[in-house]
Amino acid sequence: MAQPNSTVPVENEQSRRFTAGDTVNVTKETGIPDCTGVISKKYVNSALVKFEVGGEMTQKIMEEINGRYVVSYRNLKKQEA
Repeated sequence: MAQPNSTVPVENEQSRRFTAGDTVNVTKETGIPDCTGVISKKYVNSALVKFEVGGEMTQKIMEEINGRYVVSYRNLKKQEA
């Protein structure tokens, strides 16, 4: 019998630290500079982070990545309120 298709990501120790809507600092990620963004969707080992132009995030980079990028939880740090 086939298993139901679940769209809810499996939670693990790294992913439990974050929720959609969290503002995060992104560091050491290939393809983008160190910057700040907002988690828009969580996956098992990474999150889709949405960015805005500012600081090291130029308009050119934003166009190349379409304003968002999938980032490993290892390269995310939650910003304190």
